[in-house]
Amino acid sequence: MRSLFLITLVIFIFQPIAHARIIFEGWGPPAEVRIRVGAAAGITTVTHNVSATNVGDGTPVAGTPNSIRIEASARRASILAALFTNFIVTVDSSTPLTNGTDIIPFTDISWTARDGDIPSGNFTGSPAQVILSPTSAIWRVLDRHTFYYNNTRIVPYGTYTGRVTYTVSVP
Repeated sequence: MRSLFLITLVIFIFQPIAHARIIFEGWGPPAEVRIRVGAAAGITTVTHNVSATNVGDGTPVAGTPNSIRIEASARRASILAALFTNFIVTVDSSTPLTNGTDIIPFTDISWTARDGDIPSGNFTGSPAQVILSPTSAIWRVLDRHTFYYNNTRIVPYGTYTGRVTYTVSVP
């Protein structure tokens, strides 16, 4: 009778939970780095619409969409390699937003993090700004960012476009 109870208990403990998804990304071949910013495919565009009456008044303008997924990881081929390997995430915001000859530097764009796993910050205009300091390769880091145009300067009317490039690397 005792062994029947034990078997039932073990089956109950290891029964999968409905709708649960377990993903293990700590280590195992192939070794790789991954990054996802925004949609699963293509380039995600964030739009900031500033009304004419608010141009340059210092009121931050949230972009749409307002919750951009940022995910990064580095997987190593073995647990030992994973324990002793770190990865970082950098951004290149050195090329400003443009509208013909008019520009807005990316230093006028900031973001808030939902969870703080990839902290809130402000673009510096650097080609290699570190936004996630060295993180162990056994972790997958995921956060959602809302981007803001800081709206502290008066610029000519128009549509300004630019691109920030995110990179994950194993130094």
